Amino acid sequence: MDFFELVNKRRSVRKFKDEKVPKEVITKSLDAALLAPNSSNLQPWEFYWVKNEQKKLKLVEACFSQNAAKTAQELIVAVSRIDTWKRNKNLLMEDYKKRNKLLPVVDRYYNKLIPLSYVHDSFGLAGIIKKVFSIFIGIVGIFKPMPRGPIFKSDVFEIVTKTTALACQNFMMAVVAQGYDSCPMEGFDHSRIKKLLNLNSKSHVVMVLAVGKGDSKGIYGERFRIDNKFVIKEV
Repeated sequence: MDFFELVNKRRSVRKFKDEKVPKEVITKSLDAALLAPNSSNLQPWEFYWVKNEQKKLKLVEACFSQNAAKTAQELIVAVSRIDTWKRNKNLLMEDYKKRNKLLPVVDRYYNKLIPLSYVHDSFGLAGIIKKVFSIFIGIVGIFKPMPRGPIFKSDVFEIVTKTTALACQNFMMAVVAQGYDSCPMEGFDHSRIKKLLNLNSKSHVVMVLAVGKGDSKGIYGERFRIDNKFVIKEV
């Protein structure tokens, strides 16, 4: 199928058949997820493919035992992180050096601007200091465009979560392209899943992705979309 057929075919399936999903389908879909566009190429995502049966049962329970989770053959937890930027930045710098493409502007961006954006302390003092500086930036911004964030830790979480959501979309499209179905779930107990996966306070569970072969009763209704005129604006 072509891209537009793929987009139309993807639906959130709430019930799956009792049919195994080949390992290579998930592997290929995860590889596709990692090709998604992301902020500053810092790739602040992690995908937990939950295979252990005991953990899987606990994950289903943490997802309130909804049908999509209970009947899924595979469950993947998409996590965004604000504490992997330094490692990933260093790996990126190494790659630039190997390619002889570490230009001064690139070096300044990753070694000065990125730390300024991502460094935060446990007490929020860094955010307060950045907020004070943002007042001066706002004054300069009256006369020319200026970078106005991120300021607080929550702003960084917003960036990495948007990025991880893009990867999730790639994953779901790859699943459909291989003849299977998925359901992105946001209904879950965030704290229980973090405990289950041993995640720290600098991580955020973005969504749980259920995968399987869709049951004929897995789609609960016809697709509805708000009329384009309400959401597409020409300015």
